[in-house]
Amino acid sequence: MTDNKALAKLWERTDGTYFRRYPDRRYHIRNAYKSECAGEFWALGPHDENRRRIILCRVDAEQEQLLYNGKAVVQKIPFLAFADESIEDSDDVLFPIVRDIMADALKREKLK
Repeated sequence: MTDNKALAKLWERTDGTYFRRYPDRRYHIRNAYKSECAGEFWALGPHDENRRRIILCRVDAEQEQLLYNGKAVVQKIPFLAFADESIEDSDDVLFPIVRDIMADALKREKLK
């Protein structure tokens, strides 16, 4: 297993552990590791890598639990913080951000 794949597996386990440790949380934000979601981040345009964040969601925009084959899953959303921005890691702050990202993605899909 390459180093990047091993690191991805580690983050996947760590992300799942976060929601088991804090079962009342629906969202969580953390820094992205070096090559995590690299393609998705570059699709967001030129930026400094230190602005990269990952928003983890265990619910969708309607606050319903995300499931895949009947099992709870965690979705990763690449997000760029403003250069001087600090984003509070709370559901109240992250929910509107996620809702807006998902609404914009839905609009783009409908335009295709």
